[in-house]
Formats: sequence, structure tokens, C-alpha cells
Amino acid sequence: MNKKTGMSEINSGKWRLSLVALICIFSLISVSAAFSEKGPWVVSIEKSGEKIVFADHSESPTEGGWILLSGGKEVQLPQPLNFTYYGVNRLEREGTTIEIKQSNPESNPKSNQGNNTELVFTYPYSTHPFYTEGQNVTMGFNGSSDFKKQNVEIYLIKGFDVRSAGEVLIDLVDNETISLEEALNKSADCYTTISATLDKKGDLAEPITFDSLEPGSYGILITLADDKDKKDEFEKGEKSKKEEKPRTEKQVLSATCFEVLDYELEADAVDTLEEGKDLEVDLSLKDAPAEGNFTYGAALIKKEAYKADINLSANGTRDGTDIFINEIGIARDLGINSTTYESKLNRNELSNNIQTLIGEGNGTISIGEENQNTLSLTTLDLLPGDYLLFTGAYEPGKGIVGIGQKELTIFAAGTSQAEPEQNSEQEQNSKSDSGSSFWKNLLNRF
Repeated sequence: MNKKTGMSEINSGKWRLSLVALICIFSLISVSAAFSEKGPWVVSIEKSGEKIVFADHSESPTEGGWILLSGGKEVQLPQPLNFTYYGVNRLEREGTTIEIKQSNPESNPKSNQGNNTELVFTYPYSTHPFYTEGQNVTMGFNGSSDFKKQNVEIYLIKGFDVRSAGEVLIDLVDNETISLEEALNKSADCYTTISATLDKKGDLAEPITFDSLEPGSYGILITLADDKDKKDEFEKGEKSKKEEKPRTEKQVLSATCFEVLDYELEADAVDTLEEGKDLEVDLSLKDAPAEGNFTYGAALIKKEAYKADINLSANGTRDGTDIFINEIGIARDLGINSTTYESKLNRNELSNNIQTLIGEGNGTISIGEENQNTLSLTTLDLLPGDYLLFTGAYEPGKGIVGIGQKELTIFAAGTSQAEPEQNSEQEQNSKSDSGSSFWKNLLNRF
């Protein structure tokens, strides 16, 4: 699914995601199924008799309810990766009702106060894959035993990504006439369905592999299968006493997104670098056309600053919704409007914005001119230590077409490359406190 963009502008949301692998983050936070006071459900969205309910998740890698993708190029995620919601437990607007319930109130009874509730998720996996055309996408599902032996439907949805999910939600709360089904169909190009039965642990018994996928954005959705007995009963004319059609309810166990990129991005850069020296990075897209127009970028981020503690608070209004990444406010510090989906920046503005996100002393960013594939990153302000180098390639009309990541070490001048100087505990704490603003751009996807 191609994204439109101007020739002299860069879609800031997708570009920033490529450089820092942020496309993974909320793509990984699955949401899930049926809603009841006693059931394993935490979120419900209802409109015009249609209802979607989402299952709870935990930090357990084996019981947490997460979809695990494999194959492709693994990219390290921020550690830790936490998401916390605190705010109203019920929102009604334009015929849409959203309910949120705390998953485990016994663990924190003070979190439910009045009309407010708290949800906390910690993502249990440390990496997420990106794919290129021709690579197989393999998925597993580590579900809760609450769903053991349940029949499920697995949807592979082309054209659906994290941004699409945000647009669906906005359509529902802003458009009184649009139905839940219409909002979902609007966000996707097409889909295929696979039926399966979960094992006694609530997991997929065997991994599922998707092959021959074209470049683009994809979503995976796992739902409980429809109750065939009730469906057959209705089709036979055996209606309920109220003579009404049963309310449509979709029970979602988990969801995730991934990208199939156009090209493999190769980055040539040193593994170790002396403190104060510039980092030279040579980038190339394997099998890309020579006449293509590409914009390359690279970001160097200190490992200890590579974390994401995401907090969302809401009082039921847009003005009363605040998003913080590592205690840095999105709207306050960057002026990012979560409802501005098509915001664009020129190259210099984008570079400055990303540098602000990284934080002083925690990394550096370089975005080249069109087809400039050799980049120089200034490291003068960076202390010795371990870093992650993120690289990305952008093509007008397509968006991100290549992404990469590698580790490198900056060592102190006059010391052995094999024994880089370590920061003192005081220095580490100082840098950690200032550095984590990098993840503020996440909300541009919503």
C-alpha cells in the first residue's frame, strides 16, 4: 500500500519510524477479545449494534497473549518497552462507546478511582522483524490458557498498519454515520483468512507461514471463531424471544503489524570509533533501480537511552489527553498533534526534530540530500560507550523502502579499542535521565 508524499517533503511519521525502528513499537502491542466483567477482556468498542472486544495481555512471553513474528531482519526494540494508560473508563461520542477496564484490579486497587482506570502492558520480546520481498513471514501465538481448545480465525490484512488503526478510531468517534465494519474495511486493501484451533495452552499448535508477500504494510488479527450453533439457529429461523437479530460481536485475541520492504538496505560503517571522530556511513539498496530517487538517513543512539516508558492519560476530551515518553510530553516539547496524520517536514526541520527526540549527548542524526548515500554523523558530544546505528531509505510515493540496524562502540581517545572506557554510574544516570525523549515520535502514528 503506497503512501503519497510531496517531492520536496518527507512524511515525518514514517521517516522517523524508519530511522529508529518505531514502526515496531505499537505494532507489537497486541489488543484482544470479548468483554465481560468476569472475562479476560479489557477494552470494548461498540457502535450501532456492532461490537469489538479486546483481550488482556501480560508480560509473560508464553502466556501473555502476544503474536510472535520470525524470519526477516530482526531489529532490537527499546528495553524496557512499557505502556500505561490512566484515564476515563468510559467514553461516549457520536454514537460510539468505548469502555476500558483494569485487567487485574487486585494488584493495584488504588488505580481504579471514580470513573478512572489503569492499564499497564510490558512487551516481553526484545526484537521485531522487518521483511523484504521474497522472505517468508512466520507467526506464532502464545495465548492465555483461558482460550484453550478454542477455534480461531487468523486474518492477514494488506494495507493495515498502526496508523490505520489510529485512523479507524478517529473515524468512529468523529463520524456518527460510519459503522464499525465500514471503518475497518476503509483501512484495509484486502485480506485472507486461516482457520485454526488453539491447543490446551491456548497457543497455536504449529506456526503459520505467509509467503510471496508484496512490499507494503500488513496486519495480523486473531479472533475467536463465530459461534456456529447460534449462527445455524438464526439461519433456520429460530429467532430469540425478542425476535431480534443477535448483536454482532467480534472477539479479538491479538493483533500485530509488520512491513514488507522493497529492498535490503546495506550499511558500511566501522564497529568501533574513537571518541570525537565523525562516523562515516555508506548506504546502498540491494537491487534498487539506478534511476531511483531515494533519501537516506542514519541515527546513532546510545544503548542506555534506548528505552520506552509510554504513558497516556485522558479525561475524555482531546485537550485533556496527554502523552509522555520517558516523562517527556509529546505536545508540550515537540508540538506534535496526534490528530495530524499528514504532517510533513522538510529535511532540515526533520533532522532538528529527531535530534531533539534523541536528546543531547545521547545520539546524533544525519539525513542526506536526494540520492546522497554517504552520510557523516558528528559524535563530538557523545561519550564512550555502546551505541545502536539505525539506517533507513525513503522513496517518494512509497515511504520507507529499506531499514537497518547495527551495534558499534565509541572508545575513549588513548585507550584500546577492545577496552572502551565505561562511564561512571553518575554519568550513566545523568545521560539516562536526559536521553529518552527519543520515543516521543511514536504518537505520530496515531
